[in-house]
Amino acid sequence: MRHYGKMKKGFLNVISDSTAPVALPLSTKSTVFRSKLWGCENPVVSSKCYPMQVKKFMIMIAIVLIITVNGVVSAQDAGGRLVFAIRNPFLHRDGFRAATGTLEKGRSTTKWWEFYEYNICTMHPAGTDFRLLTDDGVSRRPRWSPDRQRIAYISGVDGGESLHVMAGDGTENKRLVKEQHRIHDIWWSPSSDAILVALEIEQARNQLENWIVAIGGKSTKRWRTSRWAKGWRHWDVNGAKVNEPRNRLMDALPEGTQWPVWSPDGKQILFYTAGKICVAAVENGSFTKYRNLSPYSGWDAAWSPDGSRIAFVGRDSAGRDTSEIFLLDVETGNISQITSSTHGYLDLHWR
Repeated sequence: MRHYGKMKKGFLNVISDSTAPVALPLSTKSTVFRSKLWGCENPVVSSKCYPMQVKKFMIMIAIVLIITVNGVVSAQDAGGRLVFAIRNPFLHRDGFRAATGTLEKGRSTTKWWEFYEYNICTMHPAGTDFRLLTDDGVSRRPRWSPDRQRIAYISGVDGGESLHVMAGDGTENKRLVKEQHRIHDIWWSPSSDAILVALEIEQARNQLENWIVAIGGKSTKRWRTSRWAKGWRHWDVNGAKVNEPRNRLMDALPEGTQWPVWSPDGKQILFYTAGKICVAAVENGSFTKYRNLSPYSGWDAAWSPDGSRIAFVGRDSAGRDTSEIFLLDVETGNISQITSSTHGYLDLHWR
C-alpha cells in the first residue's frame, strides 16, 4: 500500500509499506494521481493507460445510443411511411402568375407542366424525415408495395403517361408501362409482384380498362369494363386474385361515388361524399355501417398500415392558402395537421 508524503522541491515522495521513500519527478505527479483516481491497474506513468471509468462510461453511452436508435427505427417501422407528390410552381413569370391566380384572361393551367412541377417524396407520419425521391417534375400518384420495398408511380404529361417502379429510397428506377393516354390509378398485389392498373389507351375511345402488369413489365390480363375499373375491382387480401364487385354494392353508395379506397384488411372502403371523408363496412358483399369521419373537407386520403388512422390532404387549419397533410383517428375522429409549408401536397399513400 502506498501513500503520499511531503514534497521536496521538484519531487513527490511516495511512501511504501515495504520500501523507503521513492522520489518521483513532479512531472509525473498528475499521471500518478490520474492512475490512482481512474483505476488503472498500473500506476506507473504510461501514455497508453486510459481511465477505466471513462471506458465504462463510454460503453454505457454507446449502449444507450444503440437502444435509442433501435427504438426510433422500430417506432418508425411500426408507423410506416407516407409517400406523396408535391407541387411547386416554376419560378418564372408564368409559374408565378399561375400560383397567384393572375394569369392573363383566357389562359388556363390545363397544360400544368408549363406552370408547375410535381415530384415524389416520402415522410414519417410524425411529420419528420422528409425525403425527395424524384426530380423530373412530372411524377405523381405514388403507391407503396405491400412489402414496402418499392414505390410505383406515374410519370409523364397528359397523353403520354408511363408507369414506373423504384426502390423505396428512389433508386433502381424502371419503366413498366410506356406512354398511355392516361393512367388513372394503380394497386399493388398482396405479394408485391404485380400491379393492377386503371388506364385509358386512346383518347377517342375514352374507355377505362384494367390491366395486371407484372414487375417484369408484361401485361398478363386485361378487363374492359369501364364502370368496375374506377377503383371497384381490387386484389383479394389473401392472394393474387382480383375481385370483381357486385353492382348492388356500388349502387348502395351515394350517386357518383367512385374510386373507393379499400382498407388493409379488405373489410371497409373509404369514399367521399360532398367533400367529406366517409367509410363503410363491407360484409358478405353488402354495406353494413356508414360513417362520416370528417366534418373537415379533405381529399387524397389513405389508410394507415393497421387501418386505425387515415391520412388525407386538406386546407391549412391556420387559414393559409396551402394544402397540408392531416392524420385522422378512425375510432375517435381526432384530427391533427402534420405539415405546414409552401408545397402543394397530393396523391397520398401510406405503408
